Amino acid sequence: MQILPQRPEYQEGFAVYITLAFFVDIAVEFEDRAVAFIDVLGFKSLVDRAAESKECLDVLSSLVKLLSSAVLQFDATVDTSVPQHLVPRHLYISDSIILSTPLADMSRKNYDGLAILVMRVIQISHLLLKAGYLLRCGISVGKVWHTTSNIVGPAYQEAFMIEHNGKDPIVVLSTSAAIHWKGGSRMCLEQNNVVFVNSLFDHYIPNISQHGVIEQTYARYDALANQRLLEPLTESAKEKWYWFREFLRTEAPNGMVWAQDLQLIQQVHANGFNKS
Repeated sequence: MQILPQRPEYQEGFAVYITLAFFVDIAVEFEDRAVAFIDVLGFKSLVDRAAESKECLDVLSSLVKLLSSAVLQFDATVDTSVPQHLVPRHLYISDSIILSTPLADMSRKNYDGLAILVMRVIQISHLLLKAGYLLRCGISVGKVWHTTSNIVGPAYQEAFMIEHNGKDPIVVLSTSAAIHWKGGSRMCLEQNNVVFVNSLFDHYIPNISQHGVIEQTYARYDALANQRLLEPLTESAKEKWYWFREFLRTEAPNGMVWAQDLQLIQQVHANGFNKS
């Protein structure tokens, strides 16, 4: 890669720095990675309303700020012993967050990139629910080239299409990702031959060590769904909140049932990825 140096140009007394860059020999190098394409539901409607309403514009600004800082917030909890190449890479574009991790690492026998990615998606789900938003996501594994500014590869394309073709607020694993998933944990569930992430998984609720936090969090999520369903939403939006409320009321009784999940959770945390 060659980058031509910056040079100052002057216009009407102000120094304007024009960066002239000419990129050559950019080589795409695929590696095996787990990749997630996350979409915040209701964003387009909010943008349309923000163009006409100062109140909605303030809400949109808060959401944009949340999205731009979400992954960095969780990255800050990663132990300093974790090599930088294992920390999930991310891109943030409009209402979408794209994440990817190496599937495996030769220096860490127990490292499972898909489990790390699933953990991060669950964390983001709780963060968005706290702010009042649902997400939809596709996850795949396979060949990906992911830099700080771009992502290319069949696994990324598959994750994008899973999300794009989805209807419900759900995080669906591709067939390849479902095969790679080790099972034995409620971090992922299966229904009608579809493997999906349990985006309500209680172990990643913030401050769960405090008594009653899990129950209180689920109660807030239920109240949020009820509130949204009283709002003048489109039928499509209402269907998503109905789906979420039904899933919530099915999953909430499993709160604090960690015995079956302990091994995988310990494995994730042993690799330096904290739950907070």
